[in-house]
Amino acid sequence: MLLAEKQFEKTIKGRLVYQGDGTCEWLSREDTASPTASQEATTTSCVIDAHEEGRDVMTMDVPNAFIQTYMPEAKEGEDRIYMKITGMMVQILIDMAPEYCEYVVLENGNDLEAKGFVFNPYDPCVANKVVDEKQQTIRFHVDDLMSSHMDPKVNDEFAKWLNMRYGSIKVCTIVRGKIHRYLGMTLDFSVKGKLKSRMDDYVNNMLEDFPIKFNKDSKQETPAGNNLLEAGKGKLLNAEYRQIFHTTVARGLRELVWISIQ
Repeated sequence: MLLAEKQFEKTIKGRLVYQGDGTCEWLSREDTASPTASQEATTTSCVIDAHEEGRDVMTMDVPNAFIQTYMPEAKEGEDRIYMKITGMMVQILIDMAPEYCEYVVLENGNDLEAKGFVFNPYDPCVANKVVDEKQQTIRFHVDDLMSSHMDPKVNDEFAKWLNMRYGSIKVCTIVRGKIHRYLGMTLDFSVKGKLKSRMDDYVNNMLEDFPIKFNKDSKQETPAGNNLLEAGKGKLLNAEYRQIFHTTVARGLRELVWISIQ
């Protein structure tokens, strides 16, 4: 079980995975990751929110997006429980077991598409819808969503729909106002026409997780050394250090220390 403190909400969040290593033999890390709105799409759309003064911004957290439940084998004569598989998983299933093709049913889009949203062709985790001649923008990563519209009532209605659709186990967490915590960023819309974004906690977590510990005297004038453009002469990293290197670089790509747009 992995435990993490959500510093903005001052709560503890736990993730428990049982025998997840069973998928490693036939699925890559990229294939097992959940899609998320890109850094560019999130930043650009938030800049639009700030530029269009008056946009109401709302962030939401859908509880229990991943539900793992023990499913015992059904005995003869007992009721069976059927699981509905959608999206890319359907194609993976019929590739592995073509006999399931006869059970595949085509449906008209997902929940957001059914409500009239159109997904961005460049980022599948961003969707837009025109409401009262103004654009509503949705960004999401699994259970974390952000919605914006000029009319706060549009977000009110979206929040009601979200709770009706996904709040049966626990009410969805809704945050309104000018400051939001989303995907590791603190987004501040307090100043009209400007977006201020910080990732202090994110950077601190990167430093805490990095195996080499730094002290106050560990300083460099520039992020890179003087030999940045020279060909490396060292040995290749072993599997452990290679994974640490790739993970740290990938996390660093998301770092957004400060943005101020007017």
